[in-house]
Amino acid sequence: MAKHKLLAGLILGGAAYAAYQALDLEKREALKDMVRKQGDALKDRAVDYAFYAADALDDFKENLHDHLDTDEDDDEPEDWRTASDESAEATDDDIVLSSDQVSSMDSETATESETDSSESTAATDTASEASTSATTQPGTPA
Repeated sequence: MAKHKLLAGLILGGAAYAAYQALDLEKREALKDMVRKQGDALKDRAVDYAFYAADALDDFKENLHDHLDTDEDDDEPEDWRTASDESAEATDDDIVLSSDQVSSMDSETATESETDSSESTAATDTASEASTSATTQPGTPA
């Protein structure tokens, strides 16, 4: 198979050379100029793509460097004693209470927890009685 390709290449190459030699001088020069222009256009394209790739790589490196610099600043733990008020005001999801509000909440929470605990105790007693009655069979002492 490879011998056939070599033979075909030699025949086609020889035919192209013979056709080139058969051209008159003006057509040869026109063909040379056309090949040179296409070669120069190809070189210009290759250089443009090389510059484009270099610019893209520089932009990527710069963005990566900026990204890594900002991540290093964010990873450091912020001391709450030296934190500025700007950071506390910037986040709206933080709940900040004064000491007066906390003391009033403690009394409300205590009464709510007493009510909740008495209800949960009653529910637990009812559930334990139901499980006990389900496990014992009628007619057997508990």
